[in-house]
Amino acid sequence: MSSFKYLCVDSNGKEITGSIAAVDPKDAQHILKDRGLRVVSLNETLSRAGSDRRLKRKKVDDMELYNVSKELTVLLRAGLRIDNCLEIVGGSTSNLTLREHLRGILNDVKAGKSVADAFEKVSVFTSLMVNVIRVGQGIGDLKMAFEHIANHLQFQIKFRSEIKNALTYPIFLILASLVTLGVIFKFIIPRFFSIFGENQEKLLPLAAKILYGASKVFNGYVFIAVVVGVVIFFKFVSTKRLIQTAYAYALNVPLVRSMITDLELSRFSYAMHTMLSSGIEFIKALRYSIDLVENVKIRDSLEPTIKLIKEGREIGEVFSQVEMLPDIVVNMVRVGEKSGNMREIFLELFNIFDDRFKRGIKRIVVLIEPIIITVMGLIVGFIVISLILTVMSVGNIKL
Repeated sequence: MSSFKYLCVDSNGKEITGSIAAVDPKDAQHILKDRGLRVVSLNETLSRAGSDRRLKRKKVDDMELYNVSKELTVLLRAGLRIDNCLEIVGGSTSNLTLREHLRGILNDVKAGKSVADAFEKVSVFTSLMVNVIRVGQGIGDLKMAFEHIANHLQFQIKFRSEIKNALTYPIFLILASLVTLGVIFKFIIPRFFSIFGENQEKLLPLAAKILYGASKVFNGYVFIAVVVGVVIFFKFVSTKRLIQTAYAYALNVPLVRSMITDLELSRFSYAMHTMLSSGIEFIKALRYSIDLVENVKIRDSLEPTIKLIKEGREIGEVFSQVEMLPDIVVNMVRVGEKSGNMREIFLELFNIFDDRFKRGIKRIVVLIEPIIITVMGLIVGFIVISLILTVMSVGNIKL
């Protein structure tokens, strides 16, 4: 595609200038004509290939998808056609990968494919997004569909940001502690014990022997071998699968179990609310919401509910058979089923579990700080005591 600079006149006789991306001058004239403009002059300026070289090819993240969805919502609300919206949004993104995806979607739409089918061909758009678009297209309200998608992506981004912010300080404390211990074991302890010579280890106090041995391990080949082994392990073992397995078994830890349950149920509830608000039928909404649950054990416990509800059983009764679901979920789903307002019920469930998760994170952060400080205090205290005992026993050591 190429970039064309144009001079046009609108229906009121007002001159309009700008640039447009198109395959050729004929395609550019057709696009401008669709906008209700009469072309006065049209000149090719910069080829799209040359323009794309300045862009970065990178992974498409949720923030970029959110920006695309939000921009499409605004443009559709302004009354523009979907192909014009895709063209404008595709030309404004700085991510070359996303630009190419949007260009492919635009070409498919122009070729006569439905918007949902065009988005479905692109892997970065999830099944949830595609189905929301499909429903929105079916009822003739694409702006509502992209608005729901933008709200869902905003929730995901905000959710991850809150978790990262909560864990930033504990991670900083842990890294600072590791750096401190590394400096002590790498530089201070070896120089201190070098005063007594290589053959005096048997004469050292027990605490000093432990400290001296730990220093030799840290500075020797054992430590290097451990580091290399860990790197090789994570290189050849599926890290994602390992994390999923560890995340699943984390449900066996009492304090962590409630936090993981609250996290996954808040994500599940918000997805259900988003899709039910978009007009997706309950069974499909349930299927796609379950797919968003990242904990394997919780996801597997929810999977059978789809088949049972398809058989005609009541939703509240089916949910009551899932052991991992708290009673509040079952009770509120029964209320929503009787009142016919499941969408608002899942929004309330999201608010409940989101609040529980945030309070759980705060409790853990409050506990982690004193635990790290206490552990570091014990380690540093042991080091200081060992060095003091060594100095006090200097009379037994032949220098």
